[in-house]
Amino acid sequence: MRWGLVGLGVGVGIVVLMTVGARPAQASTPNVGGDGARVDVRELARDAGLPEVWGDFFALVAHGESRNNPHAVNDSPTEARRSAEAFASAANRFERCGHPPEAYSWGSGGLFGHIPTTAFAQLREGRCLSPEMILDPRVSLAAAVGFARGLMKWKRYAVDPTFHNLRAMWKWPAKGGDPDFLAERRPKYDRHAAVVGLPPSFLDQTPPPLPMTGDEVLDRLGVAVP
Repeated sequence: MRWGLVGLGVGVGIVVLMTVGARPAQASTPNVGGDGARVDVRELARDAGLPEVWGDFFALVAHGESRNNPHAVNDSPTEARRSAEAFASAANRFERCGHPPEAYSWGSGGLFGHIPTTAFAQLREGRCLSPEMILDPRVSLAAAVGFARGLMKWKRYAVDPTFHNLRAMWKWPAKGGDPDFLAERRPKYDRHAAVVGLPPSFLDQTPPPLPMTGDEVLDRLGVAVP
C-alpha cells in the first residue's frame, strides 16, 4: 500500500511498516477478544451509523488489508522507514500531542493497514489519540472514513468515480484512474468481493457521499479524545 497524507498537501509515500522502536502495545478494544480475533466490520459500520453500502466497502478493504484482524501489524524495515518519513513530513501537525516521534514510526497496522501519521492526520478532534490506538477498530474505522473522504476529493478519483478506483487508490493514490493499474488490481478485488459476499458489480458502483467525518465516527462509537 502506498499512502499519502490525503487532503493535507503532503506527498508522502506510505505502505504497511516495521518497528524502529518497540511494537505498539495492544490498544483498548472492547469488541475484540485479543490477538487473532476478527472484527465484523459491517456491524462496526452500522454502529457508527454509516450507510450499508459503505459498510460493504470497508468490509472489502479490511479483508484485503488485515483479514479483519484489528491487531494486524506490518513491521517490516521498509514500512518502518516509510512511517518515519511520513511523520517527519507532517510533524508540525502533531506538535501539541506530546507523543515522541518513535510512537508514530513503528510501521502500519489495524483493520485498514494504516500508518499512524496518515491515520490521525484524517482527524481533527482525534488527532492526538495515542498512535497505538490505530489498533482499536473504532479508531481504525474513523481514520478510514476520513481517508476515503479525502481520496474522493482527488482529481484522479473523479476520472473514474467507482468503488474499484477508490479501492485501488487506497493502495496507491497517485495511480487513481490509471487504466493499467486498475486492470491489474481488478482480479484481486473481485476475489476479495466474493469472500465478503459481494458481487463483482459492486466495484463498478459510484459511491454515495460519506455522510459523516472521521471525528463524528469516533463520537458515535464512544471513543474519548484528548
